[in-house]
Amino acid sequence: MARSLVEAEYQGVPVGFTEDGWFNATKEAERFGKSPHEWLRLPATREYLEAIERRYGKIPYVRTSKARLDRGGGTWLHPRLAVRFAQWLNVDFAVWCDEQIDAILRGEHAHFDWKRTRSETTSTTKVMREVLRLVRLDEGKTTGPHHYMKEAKLVNWAVSGEFKGLDRGSLALDELALLASLEERNAVLLGRGIGYDDRKKMLEQHALDWRAGHQAKIGRAA
Repeated sequence: MARSLVEAEYQGVPVGFTEDGWFNATKEAERFGKSPHEWLRLPATREYLEAIERRYGKIPYVRTSKARLDRGGGTWLHPRLAVRFAQWLNVDFAVWCDEQIDAILRGEHAHFDWKRTRSETTSTTKVMREVLRLVRLDEGKTTGPHHYMKEAKLVNWAVSGEFKGLDRGSLALDELALLASLEERNAVLLGRGIGYDDRKKMLEQHALDWRAGHQAKIGRAA
């Protein structure tokens, strides 16, 4: 079954949850030299699962995929079981899992900040492209793919220092946020009729100011 994974790091190792809090018990048990089937066979586990079903109803609280482990295979546990299973593995790991699942179910995990920001860049890109088209239309010019690409590469340069395409899916949250801010700023500058060379300087300065402000926020939070 296809799953969109929320990844977090525990002691430097990535741990995957689904966006609704499910947990790959097989993968995480390996690091502790255990197997979820051992835990599922325990009388206390069966008793607990029966109690959950009495309370919340009989649904698939345990799911198994025959896919390769690195492709989402293994035994997956519902969030109502995940922390109890994690306690069997390691109590410190269980506390950490509880925090991650709680943040996921509340929609407060950093993963969701990334998704919201990624969606925002889709909107700012559309706005920037439309402003470019309208400005050129007012000048009696048509707008082709190379014009849009030129603006995209300009913004990408302000983010990465290189005039090339960016894989937005691989950008960190702060890079995505900066990209959205730059596209928004570039749309405003285009609308004001500011030329390419001047916009390049202004976007470079905007990126520097944005990063300085971002670092200052991190410093205050620390």
